[in-house]
Amino acid sequence: MMWEERFAELSAVAARQNGMVTAAQAARVGVDDRGLAHFAASGLLVELDWSVYQLAWSSTGPRYAYPYAAWLALLPELYRWERPRSADEDAVLSHESACRLLGLGSVASPLMIFTSPETLEAPRAVKIHLARLTPEEVTVVEGIPVTTAHRTVVDLVADWTDHGDLRRVLMDAVLKDLVDLRALHADLAPLAERHEFPGDGARFVEYFIPDLDPAALSPRNRRGHAALVHPERIAAVEPRVAHMLTEAGAVPDETLSRDIAAEIISRVG
Repeated sequence: MMWEERFAELSAVAARQNGMVTAAQAARVGVDDRGLAHFAASGLLVELDWSVYQLAWSSTGPRYAYPYAAWLALLPELYRWERPRSADEDAVLSHESACRLLGLGSVASPLMIFTSPETLEAPRAVKIHLARLTPEEVTVVEGIPVTTAHRTVVDLVADWTDHGDLRRVLMDAVLKDLVDLRALHADLAPLAERHEFPGDGARFVEYFIPDLDPAALSPRNRRGHAALVHPERIAAVEPRVAHMLTEAGAVPDETLSRDIAAEIISRVG
């Protein structure tokens, strides 16, 4: 009966953590290493890594289980609900590891990589970058806090990732509409000279996503693509668009007229 009671308590904790529990958390409900070994031998638990165990019947697959286990292992004594409520105040999966989780390119890394606002002890095969993120730079995927695609790309560029790898990452991010191409270019352009890639819009597109078919893009990225590749054509059309908007009774809005002009150019090609 004692084993059953202990496992019930352990399962209740794991159920709130994608089916996972750390050895330190298990100790808090009275399950020591001997108990964990017993449950593992009984086929009730599977040890993933970093002294993190997963319920045998958990539906969380390896793509999400391992980064979540590594995230739990950064603060192994704390339950998930005891960690900072705001994801940007906690450790966040980032860089190459964020790429794998988000399905961007195929950037190889033997480590699980996080960005944290404070110094943490890194478990085996884990790397931690020290930086503070904004709430807009963090998203949550299957319970795992992870840098957005936009922030991930900026981090990879700043970390000197091979440009061939970056091309595949950018292509996936743009085609999946996980980034705003225009906004991403605006943040990467200041890094262009130091990191040896073109900063000019048209040359940037040609360098990183040369085979991109604008027709495959979302509306916002079709407009962004047109704005980067054909700025002079958009500049020629924009005054006429602004004039028509004024005639229609619209309040003058430079952003609106520019977006409509970009939409026109993106459609006519």
